[in-house]
Amino acid sequence: MINSAKIARFVKRHLLNRLFFVVVAAVVMMVVVGCEIVNDDLPSYEATSIVKVGDKAPEFRVETIDGEYVAVGGECDDVTLLILFSHTCPDCHNLLNALQSRIRCGVATPRIVAVSRGGSLTDITAYRDNNGYTFSLVADPERSVYQLYATMYVPRCYIIDRQGVVRFMTYEYTEGDVDQLFVEAEKY
Repeated sequence: MINSAKIARFVKRHLLNRLFFVVVAAVVMMVVVGCEIVNDDLPSYEATSIVKVGDKAPEFRVETIDGEYVAVGGECDDVTLLILFSHTCPDCHNLLNALQSRIRCGVATPRIVAVSRGGSLTDITAYRDNNGYTFSLVADPERSVYQLYATMYVPRCYIIDRQGVVRFMTYEYTEGDVDQLFVEAEKY
C-alpha cells in the first residue's frame, strides 16, 4: 500500500532541493555576469568596422527577396544607402520603420538596399510583409555581405557615392539618423 504522507514528504523535500539549486544557480549567474562574462569592454564600432568613410565600398551583387538583382559598390548611376540589419534587432526595426515613414511621407530617398545579417529568405520576407517595407530587402543567411563590411554591431548604414566610395556611415540607431543619412546622400 502506498503511504501518501511519505510521498508528500518526498515530493516536498525534492521540490525544496530543486528550489535551492535554482536560487544558487541564479546567484552564481548574477555574480559571474557582474564579474566579466558580460564584458563592458566590448570592441568599439571603429574597431569592428572593416570599411570606413573614404574607403571604396566592397562590390557585391545579390538577389532581393523579390527576385531582383542589385549591385552595390563600384560605379553606379545612383547614390546608395546600404543598410546592414538584423530582423531580430529592436534598433534595426526602429531604423527601418523611420525609413519607411519618410518614404510614405514622400521624402526623396537615395537608392536603398537593406541586407539582413542572418535570417532566411522566409524570415526576411515575413519581416517585410509584417512591417510593410517597400524598399529592397536582401536575405543574407550566411552573413557574406555583412562580413565584407564589419565584424560586429547592427544596424550599420553606409552612404555610397556614384563612384563607389563610402562617404558617410552610422552605427546602431538614434532618432534623427535617417534624416541625417538623407542629408548626406544629397551631397553626392
